[in-house]
Amino acid sequence: MLAGNLRRLREEAGTPVEEIVKAAGVIGLEWTPVWLTALEKGTKSPTAEQLLALPVVLTASLGHRITLADLLAGEAPVLLGPETAVRARHLHDLVTGEPTHPLISLPVPEPAPEVGAAARAAEKMREIRHAGLGNIDMRALSRAEAGAGDAETKLARKLGVPPILVIAAAASLWGRSLTEERDARLAEGGTPTAINRKLTTDLTVRLEEAVRADTGQR
Repeated sequence: MLAGNLRRLREEAGTPVEEIVKAAGVIGLEWTPVWLTALEKGTKSPTAEQLLALPVVLTASLGHRITLADLLAGEAPVLLGPETAVRARHLHDLVTGEPTHPLISLPVPEPAPEVGAAARAAEKMREIRHAGLGNIDMRALSRAEAGAGDAETKLARKLGVPPILVIAAAASLWGRSLTEERDARLAEGGTPTAINRKLTTDLTVRLEEAVRADTGQR
């Protein structure tokens, strides 16, 4: 059931396996195309952690919201062990159903830090893909994000875009952040005004080109 739903959702979105693996890497998951393909074929089973991470990664890579219920949709019995099976509807209801205890008697736990980080990473990937920068090298993006500073925030505010798009555009141009590129050019000589103007122009053009290219492919 999971295998079929995973394959169907990916194919409907027209997203290659490599894009899903890339999105997983952004939040620190070491998934591989071979493993994901085996998961789609049903020859591999995900761990509990991998199953919970799938909706986050798929939401980021497929371009629309995917829930655990989407992955558990179906009527076929689900094997929990060699001699144990449950109805798919039962699992689906466990994921989407109402609580069986009064809410007032249940403590409300704080969300785990890693869950919040994964959600933020997924949102950033959605913004990057929507802006036409989805093919960016993940290592360059990670470096650019780590090296970003006030320059990215100020330029993003000026352009009216999320800071992650300025970071992604810089990574695609120079393999590092705007802040790092600016500092490197200042060290080589030149006036701050001229350097900032040139970098702003380059990044603005890069963002416009990415949006045009992405629009043309739709």
